Amino acid sequence: MARSKGQQGVELLVIFSAALAMFVVFYAIFAQQYGESVRRQAQSDGVALADKIAWEINIATRAGDGYQRQVQYQGKIPGTVSYTLLINNASGSVDLSMNMGTGTPYQYTSPLLTRNITGETEFQAANGFTLQPERGYLFVENRRGGIIISQMRVS
Repeated sequence: MARSKGQQGVELLVIFSAALAMFVVFYAIFAQQYGESVRRQAQSDGVALADKIAWEINIATRAGDGYQRQVQYQGKIPGTVSYTLLINNASGSVDLSMNMGTGTPYQYTSPLLTRNITGETEFQAANGFTLQPERGYLFVENRRGGIIISQMRVS
């Protein structure tokens, strides 16, 4: 009898261990799939943001002298640690770089119709200038054929 109770305890322990192992495997698969979907959504949001800013600059280019508009965008992209937007005059594009926090950065480029874009001098980069994501807005203006992007309204 004593052997029977010990054997039942061992069998119960084996059953619980197998159930726990199955739970851990399913949880790992679910966590991986969830992480992948968050990464894809963040990439999609980043692409949409870069395309939105490029679209507004291209509209200002086509509209001509006197066009001005305030563009609002999200300051943070869920699923990313940080992101940067570079208005690149050398390549004529809006360059997005996102830090996903997984050690694999994501980059995207949205083309522009013009390379005659100026921005705030304090945010100059080698090929153009950067936007400050935390502000969440920018002003796009066409002055005599040149596009001016500012994040501080100066009249």
